[in-house]
Amino acid sequence: EQFDRGYMKSGVQPELKQNDTAAWIVDGNGGIGMPAMELAVEHGAKVAIEKGMSVTAIINCGHTGRLGAFTEAGANQGCLTICIGGGGRQAWRMVAPHGGATGMLPTNPYSFGIPGGDHGPVVLDFATSRIAGGWIYAAQIAGTTLPDDAVVDAEGNPTRNPEDYFNGGAILPAGGAKGYGLAVLAELIGEALLGPVTTEMNWLLICVDTQRYQNLPQWHHMAEEVLQELRACPPAPGFDRVEIPGERERERYKLNVQRGLALPKPTWEQIKQLAARLDVIVPDPIP
Repeated sequence: EQFDRGYMKSGVQPELKQNDTAAWIVDGNGGIGMPAMELAVEHGAKVAIEKGMSVTAIINCGHTGRLGAFTEAGANQGCLTICIGGGGRQAWRMVAPHGGATGMLPTNPYSFGIPGGDHGPVVLDFATSRIAGGWIYAAQIAGTTLPDDAVVDAEGNPTRNPEDYFNGGAILPAGGAKGYGLAVLAELIGEALLGPVTTEMNWLLICVDTQRYQNLPQWHHMAEEVLQELRACPPAPGFDRVEIPGERERERYKLNVQRGLALPKPTWEQIKQLAARLDVIVPDPIP
């Protein structure tokens, strides 16, 4: 739908350039955000390894997908990788400020990736809202409800119905004032620092070469000591174990490769309808 109405452009490629002050910028040229992010991480990690650190802005692109995929890619190259997105409130007034009842801010996500121990990088990826905006669309398509205490309706009352959100409701900030504060900082980074948003939001990517402080074998050894101690913590009632950020996603990915990706039936029907309209062949689902 976003391509159909011209919100995003197809057939364009991201472009790496420098502005008048020699700051590095990836311009997505109005296309979807994944290629722009991939280019930014590839460039940012390379410069960081050469010079110690790098800062890259990503502008003029649409949806980027899971932000943690890109910070994990940077961490796999030995970099502490931080990505912050914001500045799109004019188009995406989704999240109420702490103490407010109307959507004013986007979900303004953050992601951190850092080399870890034996099980790969530690990856933190979160929206500053209590629920990601994509989850609400997915719940609406699948005909299901939302978690408690995540969304309010147009009157500011708690609701689990995704339709209430689309009819003037708002998402609540994660952690109350903490999530709101992080969202405000991201909004200022995205717009006041990087300039007016042309598509979805602007992004700032920071890469730091961890080997400037610790060689990778020693890093992995020390990190695994910390992480293994956390994994060994006795689980609280209702939990099977203590997990490390990023490890569950990698486990799920391996399972998905083996057995396929589970989709709600209404979501699959929409994919088939779109494929038919675009004359694209889709495989039969696995029973």
